[in-house]
Amino acid sequence: MTRLVPTSPLQRGVWFNEQVAALGSAYTVAVTADLRGPVDVGRLARACTALAARHPLLTAGCHNLDGLPWLAVDEHPLTLTVERVTDGTVRGRVERAVRTRFDLSAGPLARVWWFALADDRGVLVLAAHHLIVDGGSKDVLLRDLAARYGHDAPATAAHPACTGDPAGPGEHGPPEDPVVAAAEYWWRNPPRPVDLPGGARRGDAVVRLLTPRTRALLAGAAVALAATRFELLLTVLAGCLAPDDGPTSIALELSVRTPAEAGRIGMYVNELPLTLPTPPTGPYAAALATVRAGLRQLYAHRTVPLARCRPGTRPFLATAAVSVSYRRIAPGPVFPGLATTVDWSPFNGVARNALHVMIADGEQTRVTFQFPASAGARRRADALIDHVLAVLDRSLAAPESPVVRPSEEPPPWT
Repeated sequence: MTRLVPTSPLQRGVWFNEQVAALGSAYTVAVTADLRGPVDVGRLARACTALAARHPLLTAGCHNLDGLPWLAVDEHPLTLTVERVTDGTVRGRVERAVRTRFDLSAGPLARVWWFALADDRGVLVLAAHHLIVDGGSKDVLLRDLAARYGHDAPATAAHPACTGDPAGPGEHGPPEDPVVAAAEYWWRNPPRPVDLPGGARRGDAVVRLLTPRTRALLAGAAVALAATRFELLLTVLAGCLAPDDGPTSIALELSVRTPAEAGRIGMYVNELPLTLPTPPTGPYAAALATVRAGLRQLYAHRTVPLARCRPGTRPFLATAAVSVSYRRIAPGPVFPGLATTVDWSPFNGVARNALHVMIADGEQTRVTFQFPASAGARRRADALIDHVLAVLDRSLAAPESPVVRPSEEPPPWT
Protein backbone atom coordinates (compact mmCIF):
# COMPACT_ATOMS: atom_id res chain seq x y z
CA MET A 1 0.00 0.00 0.00
CA THR A 2 1.34 3.46 -0.94
CA ARG A 3 2.34 5.67 2.01
CA LEU A 4 2.84 9.43 1.93
CA VAL A 5 6.01 10.79 3.52
CA PRO A 6 6.58 14.53 4.10
CA THR A 7 9.64 16.21 2.64
CA SER A 8 12.26 18.30 4.41
CA PRO A 9 13.00 21.99 3.67
CA LEU A 10 16.12 20.92 1.74
CA GLN A 11 14.10 18.50 -0.40
CA ARG A 12 11.46 21.11 -1.04
CA GLY A 13 14.17 23.43 -2.34
CA VAL A 14 15.35 20.78 -4.82
CA TRP A 15 11.76 20.07 -5.88
CA PHE A 16 11.05 23.80 -6.40
CA ASN A 17 14.13 24.18 -8.60
CA GLU A 18 12.89 21.31 -10.77
CA GLN A 19 9.54 23.08 -11.20
CA VAL A 20 10.96 26.39 -12.40
CA ALA A 21 13.90 25.32 -14.59
CA ALA A 22 14.69 22.50 -17.03
CA LEU A 23 17.72 21.14 -15.19
CA GLY A 24 18.10 17.84 -17.03
CA SER A 25 20.17 15.38 -15.02
CA ALA A 26 21.59 17.99 -12.61
CA TYR A 27 20.08 16.16 -9.63
CA THR A 28 20.92 12.62 -10.76
CA VAL A 29 23.17 10.79 -8.27
CA ALA A 30 24.84 7.61 -9.53
CA VAL A 31 27.45 4.97 -8.75
CA THR A 32 28.86 2.29 -11.05
CA ALA A 33 30.60 -1.02 -10.37
CA ASP A 34 32.60 -3.10 -12.84
CA LEU A 35 31.99 -6.76 -11.91
CA ARG A 36 34.27 -9.49 -13.18
CA GLY A 37 33.22 -13.10 -12.76
CA PRO A 38 30.11 -15.24 -13.32
CA VAL A 39 27.25 -12.90 -12.37
CA ASP A 40 23.97 -14.61 -11.50
CA VAL A 41 21.44 -12.19 -12.98
CA GLY A 42 18.52 -13.81 -11.17
CA ARG A 43 20.24 -13.36 -7.81
CA LEU A 44 21.09 -9.78 -8.73
CA ALA A 45 17.44 -9.05 -9.56
CA ARG A 46 16.30 -10.57 -6.26
CA ALA A 47 18.95 -8.54 -4.46
CA CYS A 48 17.46 -5.37 -5.98
CA THR A 49 14.03 -6.32 -4.68
CA ALA A 50 15.49 -6.98 -1.21
CA LEU A 51 17.37 -3.67 -1.38
CA ALA A 52 14.11 -1.80 -1.98
CA ALA A 53 12.52 -3.62 0.96
CA ARG A 54 15.42 -2.43 3.12
CA HIS A 55 15.27 1.15 1.80
CA PRO A 56 11.63 1.98 0.91
CA LEU A 57 12.53 5.42 -0.47
CA LEU A 58 13.80 3.59 -3.57
CA THR A 59 10.16 2.81 -4.42
CA ALA A 60 8.89 6.36 -3.98
CA GLY A 61 7.15 8.68 -6.40
CA CYS A 62 6.76 12.43 -5.88
CA HIS A 63 3.44 14.30 -5.84
CA ASN A 64 2.44 17.95 -5.55
CA LEU A 65 -0.21 18.19 -2.84
CA ASP A 66 -1.47 21.72 -2.17
CA GLY A 67 1.76 23.24 -3.46
CA LEU A 68 4.16 21.03 -1.50
CA PRO A 69 5.98 17.85 -2.59
CA TRP A 70 5.22 14.55 -0.84
CA LEU A 71 6.94 11.23 -1.41
CA ALA A 72 4.66 8.28 -2.11
CA VAL A 73 6.51 5.18 -0.87
CA ASP A 74 5.81 1.77 -2.45
CA GLU A 75 4.55 3.38 -5.65
CA HIS A 76 7.24 2.06 -8.03
CA PRO A 77 9.01 -1.30 -7.65
CA LEU A 78 12.79 -1.25 -8.02
CA THR A 79 13.55 -3.50 -10.99
CA LEU A 80 16.78 -4.55 -12.66
CA THR A 81 17.15 -3.60 -16.33
CA VAL A 82 19.46 -6.03 -18.16
CA GLU A 83 21.12 -5.14 -21.47
CA ARG A 84 23.70 -6.99 -23.54
CA VAL A 85 26.49 -4.67 -24.66
CA THR A 86 29.87 -4.92 -26.37
CA ASP A 87 33.23 -3.40 -25.56
CA GLY A 88 32.46 -0.77 -28.17
CA THR A 89 29.05 0.23 -26.77
CA VAL A 90 29.31 -0.24 -23.01
CA ARG A 91 30.86 3.15 -22.26
CA GLY A 92 28.10 5.02 -24.07
CA ARG A 93 25.33 3.02 -22.41
CA VAL A 94 26.79 3.52 -18.93
CA GLU A 95 27.17 7.24 -19.60
CA ARG A 96 23.53 7.50 -20.68
CA ALA A 97 22.42 5.63 -17.54
CA VAL A 98 24.33 7.87 -15.10
CA ARG A 99 22.89 10.88 -16.94
CA THR A 100 19.29 9.72 -16.64
CA ARG A 101 16.79 12.52 -16.10
CA PHE A 102 14.18 11.45 -13.55
CA ASP A 103 10.65 12.75 -14.15
CA LEU A 104 9.38 13.67 -10.68
CA SER A 105 5.73 13.68 -11.73
CA ALA A 106 5.82 10.26 -13.43
CA GLY A 107 8.49 8.36 -11.45
CA PRO A 108 10.30 6.19 -10.64
CA LEU A 109 13.01 8.05 -8.70
CA ALA A 110 15.56 5.19 -8.76
CA ARG A 111 16.78 2.69 -11.38
CA VAL A 112 19.31 -0.14 -11.61
CA TRP A 113 20.98 -1.46 -14.79
CA TRP A 114 23.18 -4.46 -15.50
CA PHE A 115 25.16 -4.02 -18.72
CA ALA A 116 26.39 -7.52 -19.53
CA LEU A 117 29.57 -8.03 -21.55
CA ALA A 118 31.00 -11.29 -22.86
CA ASP A 119 33.54 -13.28 -20.82
CA ASP A 120 31.75 -12.93 -17.47
CA ARG A 121 32.11 -9.16 -17.24
CA GLY A 122 29.70 -6.28 -16.92
CA VAL A 123 28.88 -2.91 -15.38
CA LEU A 124 26.28 -2.35 -12.67
CA VAL A 125 24.74 1.14 -12.46
CA LEU A 126 22.60 2.52 -9.63
CA ALA A 127 21.07 5.95 -10.20
CA ALA A 128 18.49 7.95 -8.27
CA HIS A 129 17.16 11.46 -7.90
CA HIS A 130 18.74 13.66 -5.23
CA LEU A 131 15.34 13.93 -3.51
CA ILE A 132 15.86 10.43 -2.08
CA VAL A 133 19.65 10.00 -1.96
CA ASP A 134 22.86 11.92 -1.32
CA GLY A 135 26.51 11.07 -1.85
CA GLY A 136 26.70 9.01 1.33
CA SER A 137 23.66 7.01 0.23
CA LYS A 138 25.63 5.54 -2.69
CA ASP A 139 27.97 3.80 -0.25
CA VAL A 140 25.02 2.44 1.76
CA LEU A 141 23.17 1.21 -1.32
CA LEU A 142 26.06 -0.55 -3.03
CA ARG A 143 27.19 -2.33 0.14
CA ASP A 144 23.65 -3.41 1.00
CA LEU A 145 23.11 -4.66 -2.55
CA ALA A 146 26.35 -6.67 -2.40
CA ALA A 147 25.29 -8.18 0.92
CA ARG A 148 21.91 -9.20 -0.50
CA TYR A 149 23.53 -10.69 -3.57
CA GLY A 150 25.43 -13.06 -1.26
CA HIS A 151 23.97 -16.49 -0.46
CA ASP A 152 23.69 -15.81 3.26
CA ALA A 153 22.52 -12.21 3.28
CA PRO A 154 20.97 -11.51 6.70
CA ALA A 155 17.28 -10.71 6.86
CA THR A 156 17.06 -7.13 8.11
CA ALA A 157 14.14 -4.88 8.90
CA ALA A 158 13.26 -2.00 6.60
CA HIS A 159 14.57 1.40 7.51
CA PRO A 160 11.81 3.95 8.05
CA ALA A 161 11.28 6.13 4.98
CA CYS A 162 12.74 9.26 6.56
CA THR A 163 13.51 12.21 4.33
CA GLY A 164 16.71 13.57 5.84
CA ASP A 165 15.19 16.50 7.71
CA PRO A 166 17.65 17.38 10.50
CA ALA A 167 14.70 18.05 12.79
CA GLY A 168 13.22 14.61 12.17
CA PRO A 169 10.28 13.30 10.13
CA GLY A 170 7.23 15.50 10.07
CA GLU A 171 8.96 18.55 11.54
CA HIS A 172 9.40 21.84 9.75
CA GLY A 173 13.13 22.42 10.27
CA PRO A 174 15.59 23.30 13.01
CA PRO A 175 14.32 25.03 16.16
CA GLU A 176 14.42 28.81 16.15
CA ASP A 177 17.61 29.37 18.22
CA PRO A 178 19.89 27.70 15.62
CA VAL A 179 18.10 29.64 12.87
CA VAL A 180 18.73 32.93 14.65
CA ALA A 181 22.39 32.04 15.22
CA ALA A 182 22.77 31.05 11.56
CA ALA A 183 21.11 34.29 10.41
CA GLU A 184 23.65 36.27 12.45
CA TYR A 185 26.50 34.23 10.97
CA TRP A 186 25.35 34.83 7.38
CA TRP A 187 24.84 38.52 8.10
CA ARG A 188 28.56 38.67 8.97
CA ASN A 189 29.51 36.38 6.05
CA PRO A 190 27.13 37.23 3.19
CA PRO A 191 26.75 34.28 0.80
CA ARG A 192 26.75 34.70 -2.96
CA PRO A 193 24.70 31.80 -4.38
CA VAL A 194 24.81 31.06 -8.10
CA ASP A 195 21.46 31.97 -9.66
CA LEU A 196 19.45 29.07 -11.00
CA PRO A 197 20.15 28.73 -14.75
CA GLY A 198 17.29 28.72 -17.22
CA GLY A 199 18.26 25.22 -18.33
CA ALA A 200 20.82 22.48 -17.88
CA ARG A 201 24.37 23.54 -18.78
CA ARG A 202 26.35 20.85 -20.56
CA GLY A 203 29.41 20.00 -18.52
CA ASP A 204 32.79 18.36 -18.90
CA ALA A 205 35.11 16.72 -16.39
CA VAL A 206 38.77 15.85 -15.83
CA VAL A 207 39.87 13.16 -13.36
CA ARG A 208 43.10 12.39 -11.53
CA LEU A 209 44.11 9.72 -9.00
CA LEU A 210 46.46 10.72 -6.21
CA THR A 211 49.76 8.87 -6.45
CA PRO A 212 50.78 6.44 -3.68
CA ARG A 213 53.43 9.00 -2.65
CA THR A 214 50.83 11.76 -2.28
CA ARG A 215 48.53 9.48 -0.30
CA ALA A 216 51.40 8.60 2.03
CA LEU A 217 52.20 12.31 2.49
CA LEU A 218 48.51 12.99 3.18
CA ALA A 219 48.38 10.33 5.88
CA GLY A 220 51.58 11.57 7.49
CA ALA A 221 50.55 15.23 7.42
CA ALA A 222 47.18 14.43 9.01
CA VAL A 223 49.06 13.07 12.04
CA ALA A 224 51.84 15.67 12.10
CA LEU A 225 49.51 18.67 11.73
CA ALA A 226 46.60 17.18 13.74
CA ALA A 227 44.25 17.83 10.83
CA THR A 228 41.74 15.82 8.84
CA ARG A 229 42.48 14.72 5.30
CA PHE A 230 39.64 16.94 4.13
CA GLU A 231 41.12 20.01 5.83
CA LEU A 232 44.51 19.33 4.23
CA LEU A 233 43.00 19.02 0.76
CA LEU A 234 40.62 21.97 1.12
CA THR A 235 43.43 24.32 2.16
CA VAL A 236 45.29 23.69 -1.09
CA LEU A 237 42.10 24.04 -3.13
CA ALA A 238 41.23 27.32 -1.40
CA GLY A 239 44.71 28.68 -2.05
CA CYS A 240 44.77 27.69 -5.72
CA LEU A 241 41.16 28.49 -6.66
CA ALA A 242 40.53 31.72 -4.76
CA PRO A 243 40.27 35.08 -6.57
CA ASP A 244 43.28 37.37 -6.36
CA ASP A 245 41.64 39.70 -3.86
CA GLY A 246 38.52 39.96 -1.76
CA PRO A 247 36.72 37.16 0.07
CA THR A 248 37.05 33.52 -0.91
CA SER A 249 33.81 31.54 -1.04
CA ILE A 250 33.72 27.77 -1.58
CA ALA A 251 30.49 25.79 -1.24
CA LEU A 252 30.80 22.61 0.83
CA GLU A 253 28.45 19.64 0.97
CA LEU A 254 28.01 19.05 4.71
CA SER A 255 26.48 15.88 6.10
CA VAL A 256 23.64 16.23 8.59
CA ARG A 257 23.39 12.51 9.32
CA THR A 258 23.16 11.44 12.93
CA PRO A 259 24.78 8.18 14.10
CA ALA A 260 21.32 6.58 14.10
CA GLU A 261 20.97 7.44 10.39
CA ALA A 262 24.35 6.07 9.30
CA GLY A 263 22.85 3.08 7.46
CA ARG A 264 19.93 4.89 5.85
CA ILE A 265 19.54 6.55 2.48
CA GLY A 266 18.09 10.01 2.05
CA MET A 267 19.00 13.64 1.47
CA TYR A 268 21.18 14.06 4.55
CA VAL A 269 23.28 16.88 3.14
CA ASN A 270 23.21 20.67 3.34
CA GLU A 271 25.39 22.75 1.02
CA LEU A 272 26.78 25.88 2.65
CA PRO A 273 29.52 28.29 1.54
CA LEU A 274 32.75 28.64 3.50
CA THR A 275 33.78 32.29 3.28
CA LEU A 276 37.33 33.35 4.09
CA PRO A 277 38.06 37.11 4.28
CA THR A 278 41.12 36.81 2.03
CA PRO A 279 42.74 33.97 0.08
CA PRO A 280 44.91 31.72 2.29
CA THR A 281 48.46 33.03 2.00
CA GLY A 282 51.83 32.51 3.63
CA PRO A 283 53.04 29.12 4.84
CA TYR A 284 50.77 26.16 4.21
CA ALA A 285 50.53 25.39 7.93
CA ALA A 286 49.26 28.93 8.63
CA ALA A 287 46.76 28.74 5.78
CA LEU A 288 45.57 25.41 7.19
CA ALA A 289 44.91 27.05 10.56
CA THR A 290 42.83 29.78 8.84
CA VAL A 291 40.75 27.24 6.94
CA ARG A 292 40.23 25.09 10.04
CA ALA A 293 39.00 28.09 12.04
CA GLY A 294 36.56 28.98 9.26
CA LEU A 295 35.27 25.42 9.10
CA ARG A 296 34.68 25.28 12.85
CA GLN A 297 32.51 28.41 12.65
CA LEU A 298 30.58 27.08 9.65
CA TYR A 299 29.97 23.64 11.18
CA ALA A 300 27.97 25.23 13.99
CA HIS A 301 25.26 26.06 11.41
CA ARG A 302 25.40 22.97 9.24
CA THR A 303 21.81 21.86 9.94
CA VAL A 304 20.17 25.15 8.90
CA PRO A 305 19.26 25.53 5.20
CA LEU A 306 20.62 28.79 3.81
CA ALA A 307 17.23 29.96 2.51
CA ARG A 308 15.69 29.38 5.95
CA CYS A 309 17.69 32.19 7.54
CA ARG A 310 18.13 34.42 4.46
CA PRO A 311 14.63 35.53 3.41
CA GLY A 312 14.48 36.59 -0.22
CA THR A 313 17.23 34.20 -1.33
CA ARG A 314 16.75 33.46 -5.02
CA PRO A 315 16.54 29.83 -6.20
CA PHE A 316 20.05 28.44 -6.68
CA LEU A 317 21.76 25.30 -7.91
CA ALA A 318 24.92 25.96 -5.85
CA THR A 319 25.74 28.28 -2.95
CA ALA A 320 28.99 29.48 -4.55
CA ALA A 321 30.66 29.53 -7.96
CA VAL A 322 33.18 26.93 -6.74
CA SER A 323 32.07 23.92 -4.68
CA VAL A 324 33.75 20.90 -3.09
CA SER A 325 32.39 17.55 -1.98
CA TYR A 326 34.54 15.07 -0.05
CA ARG A 327 33.70 11.54 1.00
CA ARG A 328 35.82 9.06 2.90
CA ILE A 329 35.04 5.58 1.59
CA ALA A 330 35.70 2.29 3.41
CA PRO A 331 37.15 -0.70 1.50
CA GLY A 332 34.72 -2.80 -0.50
CA PRO A 333 31.95 -3.59 -1.23
CA VAL A 334 32.28 -7.34 -1.76
CA PHE A 335 30.04 -9.15 -4.24
CA PRO A 336 30.73 -12.83 -3.41
CA GLY A 337 32.76 -14.53 -6.12
CA LEU A 338 33.24 -11.32 -8.14
CA ALA A 339 36.09 -8.85 -8.52
CA THR A 340 34.72 -5.33 -8.13
CA THR A 341 35.93 -1.89 -9.22
CA VAL A 342 33.72 1.03 -8.16
CA ASP A 343 33.43 4.53 -9.59
CA TRP A 344 31.91 6.51 -6.72
CA SER A 345 31.64 9.78 -8.65
CA PRO A 346 30.50 9.30 -12.27
CA PHE A 347 29.62 12.62 -13.90
CA ASN A 348 25.92 13.26 -14.59
CA GLY A 349 26.81 15.57 -17.50
CA VAL A 350 25.44 18.85 -16.08
CA ALA A 351 27.60 21.70 -14.77
CA ARG A 352 25.97 22.87 -11.54
CA ASN A 353 28.24 25.91 -11.18
CA ALA A 354 31.56 27.23 -12.52
CA LEU A 355 33.61 24.46 -10.92
CA HIS A 356 32.65 21.48 -8.77
CA VAL A 357 35.43 19.41 -7.20
CA MET A 358 34.53 15.87 -6.12
CA ILE A 359 36.98 13.92 -3.95
CA ALA A 360 36.32 10.22 -3.30
CA ASP A 361 38.92 9.11 -0.74
CA GLY A 362 39.02 5.35 -0.31
CA GLU A 363 41.41 2.61 -1.38
CA GLN A 364 42.33 5.17 -4.04
CA THR A 365 41.82 8.93 -3.91
CA ARG A 366 39.98 10.16 -7.00
CA VAL A 367 39.78 13.91 -7.69
CA THR A 368 37.28 15.14 -10.30
CA PHE A 369 36.94 18.68 -11.66
CA GLN A 370 33.50 19.31 -13.25
CA PHE A 371 32.89 22.54 -15.21
CA PRO A 372 30.81 24.00 -18.06
CA ALA A 373 31.92 22.71 -21.44
CA SER A 374 33.44 25.39 -23.66
CA ALA A 375 36.32 25.91 -26.07
CA GLY A 376 39.59 25.62 -24.17
CA ALA A 377 37.97 24.81 -20.82
CA ARG A 378 39.26 21.22 -20.72
CA ARG A 379 42.84 22.26 -21.49
CA ARG A 380 42.79 24.84 -18.71
CA ALA A 381 41.14 22.43 -16.29
CA ASP A 382 43.82 19.84 -17.03
CA ALA A 383 46.54 22.42 -16.32
CA LEU A 384 44.82 23.61 -13.13
CA ILE A 385 44.21 20.17 -11.61
CA ASP A 386 47.84 19.21 -12.28
CA HIS A 387 48.98 22.44 -10.63
CA VAL A 388 46.75 21.81 -7.60
CA LEU A 389 48.13 18.31 -7.14
CA ALA A 390 51.72 19.56 -7.49
CA VAL A 391 51.07 22.21 -4.81
CA LEU A 392 49.46 19.54 -2.63
CA ASP A 393 52.59 17.38 -2.85
CA ARG A 394 54.88 20.27 -1.99
CA SER A 395 52.67 21.57 0.84
CA LEU A 396 52.31 18.18 2.52
CA ALA A 397 56.06 17.51 2.29
CA ALA A 398 57.03 20.98 3.55
CA PRO A 399 54.20 22.63 5.54
CA GLU A 400 56.25 25.80 6.03
CA SER A 401 56.36 26.41 2.27
CA PRO A 402 53.85 28.90 0.79
CA VAL A 403 50.81 27.85 -1.22
CA VAL A 404 51.77 28.89 -4.77
CA ARG A 405 48.91 30.08 -6.95
CA PRO A 406 48.75 29.33 -10.71
CA SER A 407 50.89 31.71 -12.74
CA GLU A 408 49.08 31.33 -16.08
CA GLU A 409 45.80 32.96 -17.08
CA PRO A 410 43.20 31.82 -14.52
CA PRO A 411 40.21 29.77 -15.66
CA PRO A 412 36.89 31.65 -15.80
CA TRP A 413 35.64 30.19 -12.50
CA THR A 414 38.28 32.14 -10.51
